[in-house]
Amino acid sequence: MATPRKNNKTNGSRTQLREEILNGHYLAGTYLPSARELAKSLNVSKSSVHNILKLLQEEGLIQIYPNCGALVLENGASRNMLKRFFVRPSDFGTFRYLPVSMELLAGIAAGAEKKNCEMLASFSDSGRMTDEIIAHCMNGLIQGMIYLQCDNFDGLIAPLEKAAVPYVIAADNRGHAGALRTYVDYRAAARNAVRFLIGRGHRRIGIVTGAVRDYLYAEMLAGFRGALAEEDVPLNPDWVLSGLGYEQSADQVGVLMNFLKQPELPTAIFTVRDYRAGWLFEAAGRLGIGIPGQLSVLSFDNHSWRGAEVSGLTTFAEPLREQGETAVELLRQWVASGKRPESVELKPELVERASVAALP
Repeated sequence: MATPRKNNKTNGSRTQLREEILNGHYLAGTYLPSARELAKSLNVSKSSVHNILKLLQEEGLIQIYPNCGALVLENGASRNMLKRFFVRPSDFGTFRYLPVSMELLAGIAAGAEKKNCEMLASFSDSGRMTDEIIAHCMNGLIQGMIYLQCDNFDGLIAPLEKAAVPYVIAADNRGHAGALRTYVDYRAAARNAVRFLIGRGHRRIGIVTGAVRDYLYAEMLAGFRGALAEEDVPLNPDWVLSGLGYEQSADQVGVLMNFLKQPELPTAIFTVRDYRAGWLFEAAGRLGIGIPGQLSVLSFDNHSWRGAEVSGLTTFAEPLREQGETAVELLRQWVASGKRPESVELKPELVERASVAALP
């Protein structure tokens, strides 16, 4: 009776290892752990492991190389699985926007771990790599790619679409509506910010933002203006400051100090990106303007200013990590089905601290 029990145990271990290969736990092109490690994880003897490996080789799942190990092979069951993908920074090529890019990368890495697949990354934005990426997909070395945002759609994404290479733009902030992407509706986010301030009694509201030639800032400003109009709140052009760049410098703080010296101030300002809120806090502090006693500040992103939490900044958190994880899932769906799925919109969540006061 002992022999059947042993055979049943071996068959069960064979089934377990087989399923782990088919579900992508062990990727094609990689070697299985040593016989000793497999015996320990499967709770069988080393001789049983050798028998299991021979059977799996007969199935075409692995190839045993003496003195090297057992190589996992590409097979029909695993061909439509996301096993390995490439990540590129696109307009994050210089990584000048480190907090945002790192949040996205953390989300993509977490998504890859959950899907048991490998993530390969390059921080070069060279267009010459696109042909190599397409070739790697055609050869089965990778199954697709994810961009961190994407400024150069025609040069980087269009060739992938032409070659039918699965891809996702994670945290699209350029408005590539025809691409597969994870994104935030920036116009709606600005509307929600204005409504939040109005709900706290504010009707004199300003905005500090970047260059309106950029899609994100243009959409935010449009949403800001639209919400004021919808709520019948007048817009004072003097309370709109756009074109404030991303480099942190005394010049930016100086610009904001001049902005705050105008005869009539708003009671609340919405800043697009927390680092601009940081400059506003500094400018207000130099002028003796209390936040939130004299001026309420509401922002958007929750990533780009390290002092946001300790300074009590109320902000709408951009769901960057979630967008990264979702991008991996969308890529997995495309690879598995052969059909491009629908893009996914994620919504910012309010992180309420102390920088917005309620007015009577």
